[in-house]
Amino acid sequence: MLRQYERLSAIREVLQGRLELHEARDCFGFDEIEDGTVNELRDRIAELSDEISTLRSRCDRYESFGRQ
Repeated sequence: MLRQYERLSAIREVLQGRLELHEARDCFGFDEIEDGTVNELRDRIAELSDEISTLRSRCDRYESFGRQ
């Protein structure tokens, strides 16, 4: 589970970087045409965040179960 958590976190970081780049381009007027990339990136980041939260809660449950 730790590997999957690290993999998902790394993917999310890359996507967040791409999102910041698109937002910066938009801010400076470099991307005049919205092609849906920003929305797709935001959606995928949200999906990854949900998956990461699920993994965290599973790990927490396993750890608390082992302590009992």
